[in-house]
Amino acid sequence: MKHRGPDWSGLHQHGDCYLAHQRLAIVDPASGDQPLFNEDKSVVVTVNGEIYNHEELRKKLVNHKFRTGSDCDVIAHLYEEYGEDFVDMLDGIFSFVLLDTRDNSYIVARDAIGVASLYIGWGLDGSVWISSEMKGLNDDCEHFECFPPGHLYSSKTGGFRRWYNPPWFSEAIPSVPYDPLVLRRAFENAVIKRLMTDVPFGVLLSGGLDSSLVASITARYLAGTKTAKHWGSQLHSFCVGLE
Repeated sequence: MKHRGPDWSGLHQHGDCYLAHQRLAIVDPASGDQPLFNEDKSVVVTVNGEIYNHEELRKKLVNHKFRTGSDCDVIAHLYEEYGEDFVDMLDGIFSFVLLDTRDNSYIVARDAIGVASLYIGWGLDGSVWISSEMKGLNDDCEHFECFPPGHLYSSKTGGFRRWYNPPWFSEAIPSVPYDPLVLRRAFENAVIKRLMTDVPFGVLLSGGLDSSLVASITARYLAGTKTAKHWGSQLHSFCVGLE
C-alpha cells in the first residue's frame, strides 16, 4: 500500500506480526524514522500523527531515553509507564499500532474525532489487519470497517473501547454559555499548537472567513516558533484556482 510520504520506508517483523510505515517527515526529519521503539526495543510503534504536547510529555518521562526527536517517540515510553490508559494524555491527531513483544499483545488507537484515517479488517484465518487506507485491506480481509474515532482496540480483550470521554460527550444540547473571548482564545490556541514543525509550511488561503482567520493567527504567532528560527518568519500562503 505504498502511498504516503517520500521520506522513509520502514518494516518490522516479530513472529507473525508485521508493522510497516511510509513516512512523510514533519518533525525531526533526520532521525524520526519508523517504526519507533522503547529503549530495549520490546515495544514497537508505527504511527501517523502529530502529538502537539510531546515536549510536556517528555518532561514526565524523566527515566526514559529517547532515540529520536520525533513528536511520536513518546508513545512507546508512555505505554511502558502507564499501560493502555496513556492514550488520553496525547493532545494531537494520530492513528497508531503498538506491539508489545514481551507478550505479543498489541493496541490500536485513533484520535478523538478521526482526523487521521484508519481501517481495521479480519481475515478468514483469524488474522487482524490495520491500515491507514482501505485499499490495504480489501484483497485480504473477509470483513473490514472504518476504525471508530476516539476508540482503542486491544488484542487482550479482542474488542473496542472508547478512550475519549470528555465531560460533555453525553450532552444532547451544549450547556456551556457562549463566551466570545473563551472561543477566541481556544481558536488561537488550536492554531498556535499546530505550528509545531521542523520543515517549512504554508497556509491554504481561499479568502473566506475561516482560512483568513487561520492565516491571520499564524502570521501573528509565527515569529516566536522554532520554525521561524530555521526558515524565517515570512508566512507563505497558497491559493488554488479553478476555471
